[in-house]
Amino acid sequence: MGSLTVLREALRARRERRREREQLRRELMEFRTPAERQELEDICRRYDTTVEDLLAGREPPLASPRLQGRAWEEAWDEIVLHYSSDEE
Repeated sequence: MGSLTVLREALRARRERRREREQLRRELMEFRTPAERQELEDICRRYDTTVEDLLAGREPPLASPRLQGRAWEEAWDEIVLHYSSDEE
């Protein structure tokens, strides 16, 4: 019975990740103008990543040794918040 629960949890987590990637994809497509696309590329470049990496679910590499643990989580949250923000 335990393995069935583990399987269900794994499938649920996979569906959630897929939903999150689809939401991110929709939000990234809102960067339509050349200036908006350039801004998006600049943000990605700051974190040594690409839009394609983000859509594939790959987290950017650590920018420096000081970004570990909680500092890394905060930097990653900043990226995610920027992409999901409704503000201009």
